[in-house]
Amino acid sequence: MSDIEDELPILDTIYSIFRDATRRKILRLLSSMKLTADELTKELNISRPAVEKHLKQMLEIGLIERKADTYPTLKYIYTIPEPGVDLISNIQDSIETFIASLMDEFTRRLENEEQMYLLGMSSKERYEAIKVSYNSILDKLK
Repeated sequence: MSDIEDELPILDTIYSIFRDATRRKILRLLSSMKLTADELTKELNISRPAVEKHLKQMLEIGLIERKADTYPTLKYIYTIPEPGVDLISNIQDSIETFIASLMDEFTRRLENEEQMYLLGMSSKERYEAIKVSYNSILDKLK
């Protein structure tokens, strides 16, 4: 059985895009409005070459697109085409589902450990340690 990454090398690029906080910010901005590279530079407070580097990577795989606007002067407007909007929406939905499932799982585990403690089948130290650990995880998921 072959590895999916061998079959779809674009996955590395997609993972790389979503791994980077600046590219995620660009996508958030473009999801609500059309912007030029200069506008993105101002919004992100980073250099124009840095913005162009991020845009280039996303353009290469079609996650965003660039259209020329010639009035009153030539400028390029960046947007997210429908397939990119769908990808971002699906990723967001999957992440939300994953977080909700994790929260349910750790809440259930914590309740089970509490029951074990109350029934005398677990020590107070174990229960307290697990409670601290699981509550820490749950706090991060909120």
